[in-house]
Amino acid sequence: MPTKVKVEEEDIGLGNKTVLDKVDKLRALNVGMNVPLPQLIVVGDQSSGKSSVLESLTGFSFPRAAGLCTRYATQITCRRELQVYTDISIIPRPSASASEQERLRAFHRRVEGSNTLDLAKILEDANREMGIRPLDADSTDKTTSAFSEDVLKVEICGPDQRHITLIDVPGIFRTATPGTTTQSDIELVRTMVKNYMKDSRTIILAVIPSNVDIATQEILELAKAADPEGVRTLGVLTKPDLAFERVTKQNVMDLVLGKRNDLKLGYCVVKNRNGDDVDSTLQQRHDSEKAFFRNEPWSIITNTGRVGIAALQARLSELLLAITRKELPHVKAEIAKFLKQNREQLDGLGPPRGEASAQRAYLGKLSTSFQRVATCALDANYVHDGIFTDKPELRLITRVIELNEVFAHTMWQRGHMRKFETPSGMDENDLPNSDRVKLSFKIPFDDYPELEGIIEMEPYECEPPIKGSIMTHIQAVYDSSRGQELGTFGSSVLGTTFKEQSKKWQHLVMSHVSSAILIVHDSIVKLLATTIPDETVRTTFWEDVLFEKLCNAYKRAMDHARFLLMIELGSKPFTYNNFFSTNLEKRKLERYETKFKDEVRGANADDPFPPISTITFAQFRNMTIDRSNAEQVREDIHDILLSYYKVSRKRFVDAICQQAIDHFLLNGGRSGDEDDKSPMKLFDSDLVMALDDGKLENIAGEDAGTKRTREMLTAEIKKLEEALKVLRG
Repeated sequence: MPTKVKVEEEDIGLGNKTVLDKVDKLRALNVGMNVPLPQLIVVGDQSSGKSSVLESLTGFSFPRAAGLCTRYATQITCRRELQVYTDISIIPRPSASASEQERLRAFHRRVEGSNTLDLAKILEDANREMGIRPLDADSTDKTTSAFSEDVLKVEICGPDQRHITLIDVPGIFRTATPGTTTQSDIELVRTMVKNYMKDSRTIILAVIPSNVDIATQEILELAKAADPEGVRTLGVLTKPDLAFERVTKQNVMDLVLGKRNDLKLGYCVVKNRNGDDVDSTLQQRHDSEKAFFRNEPWSIITNTGRVGIAALQARLSELLLAITRKELPHVKAEIAKFLKQNREQLDGLGPPRGEASAQRAYLGKLSTSFQRVATCALDANYVHDGIFTDKPELRLITRVIELNEVFAHTMWQRGHMRKFETPSGMDENDLPNSDRVKLSFKIPFDDYPELEGIIEMEPYECEPPIKGSIMTHIQAVYDSSRGQELGTFGSSVLGTTFKEQSKKWQHLVMSHVSSAILIVHDSIVKLLATTIPDETVRTTFWEDVLFEKLCNAYKRAMDHARFLLMIELGSKPFTYNNFFSTNLEKRKLERYETKFKDEVRGANADDPFPPISTITFAQFRNMTIDRSNAEQVREDIHDILLSYYKVSRKRFVDAICQQAIDHFLLNGGRSGDEDDKSPMKLFDSDLVMALDDGKLENIAGEDAGTKRTREMLTAEIKKLEEALKVLRG
């Protein structure tokens, strides 16, 4: 293989050449499928003279056989080197399979000098590799096509070359040719052209014949759609020798002189050699062009710097260098971003998982990650992971505490069936500012229908206590169960009245524990989605292992809540809590206080300046409370019921929150017993180690799709790492 000898380029300088070389190397790595690269694309109709412009710009004569170089995008790179040669290879389309990409990349040919006969044969071989249908083939052949989304890469080197890279895309056409092209080919080419034009780092060379109505050219409409401001479109007018009418010539000159400002980059005009001219050299072509533009009326615009192929070459070099210098830092940043994303995605897949040990290690790593975040969620340690900022619904303990507080407040304010009576006439639960507390977040009752049958799927709306007299109810219970007691009452009276007064506890507790389960379940589902990024692994693990264990844990919490209800409501009322007797004495003193106040008002009725709330001891000794035995018993039942209800409510609320919620749903299971573990602690190393090899393979074994994804990500990472090396070099 000839040695490439680099020559200093006087026109752009070594520093600028290095910048352009970097982009060419990125393009060779096919980085353009990830990050748009600065480039020049040549677009136009099939009959616009586009191929002749490319030949004049590159100094290389492509074969004249129709269809060889116009049926796919062609990346043409010109380099100034002492050796004259042309390298031809194929850049596979992004959608090609891995094996197909390997096959296409293996295609590489070199032509020494400018042997067009060899080049024609090479291009035929390239067409065959890309699946291009020969011109004489049947258009119904489904194994081939008229156009390809692969890219032909042509690198032209020689001492007279100017460093430039152009992308030539197939010319737009509007009518299918029987036996050659189809209507779908028309749309394919149009889509291909649009895709190349749309990126902001692309300079569009819109090639337009001078002998047509330029204002109506479709290629300009497509360019305007991709570049509405016209800041990156350069018009290239061809075939000025075919503009015979004076008005047509004047229109061309007006465009070159900038009298129409639709394109900020303006227009250039070049003269191609005639279609029948196959023998003239490149120098003869340049001489012919110069002679043509020396004639009237073209001589008026020859000094504008926008006339002739040499002026176009200089303009394109200037534009390519400017956009490359401007965009290269952004290209580097985007490549680094894609590299980071691919690495994270590959990390999410974990190491290859062909063996049971690797599968167990993979799941173990996921369980560690899950437990780390779950522990933070239970300890309110939200600063150690950004997930709690992105997904505040994962702040689990904060939500559970709020839920418990609302439950406790509702039990205090509305948990009793009837309002208690006090000497003041006001229930203690009617204190000022005791409005019902509401949650600041929504319980996801409708999101998890799979929990139906385990929890209450509807929230319980607890109504306020009945305002009717509780004394009437106590009297009715007492009357229906009294015996020959004297100044006392039967043991069943208190149990009956307590059960009636706490009738709403069943619904309140079941709804509360159900809400807590939904909050926990929602957190687990969303945390799993974060810690197990592989959807196949996550779904299989959920369906085969975790969901059943979660349901069992939820059932244990609900069963324990029912157990606490049975103990509290189904047993005889009793307590060892001194608060009961203290509260009972407080109720008796409140009743005496009311009677004292009545006596004070009566004893001092005639005193214009009564003493402050005092009576004599004699008055106190003679004070009587006038009520029947039944009324006295009724008051005693009420006061005992109220005192016991308060004791029972306090211990019951604490038991529900501490046992059914905290232990069974949040923090239980520290002993390692799976049957005692809370849902938040089920997905741990113990569970992973207990899985047999069959379940491990089913959950964590890699399917063909995962293997392909891993291979693709590995290849992408390698490519992007090479790209960053190029940019840093």
